Amino acid sequence: MAIEGFTSSLALELAPFGVRAKTVEPGACLTTGFAAKATNGASPDELVPAPYAEFARKAMGEFTGQVAFTKESDVAKTVWEAVHDTTGRLQFPAGPDAVRLARAK
Repeated sequence: MAIEGFTSSLALELAPFGVRAKTVEPGACLTTGFAAKATNGASPDELVPAPYAEFARKAMGEFTGQVAFTKESDVAKTVWEAVHDTTGRLQFPAGPDAVRLARAK
């Protein structure tokens, strides 16, 4: 919500100068190496305190077990659409999981 609010405010301030602001909102992109790089190869058991380990395992299992998720190509396509959009739309969900979440709002 903070990013969407900031983008709305920024878009209003920049419009008189011919500059547009948009937000591309990707979903879970499970096909990238982001998690491996973020954890620097350490196992979740090493990164999460023992009292939270079971909760973290369950949460990460549900997250990584999604059937619908965002692919890099979804983000690239959505960025292209956002750049070329002239309707004034500010939010652009990227990927099936992000579109589903946007529709639920």
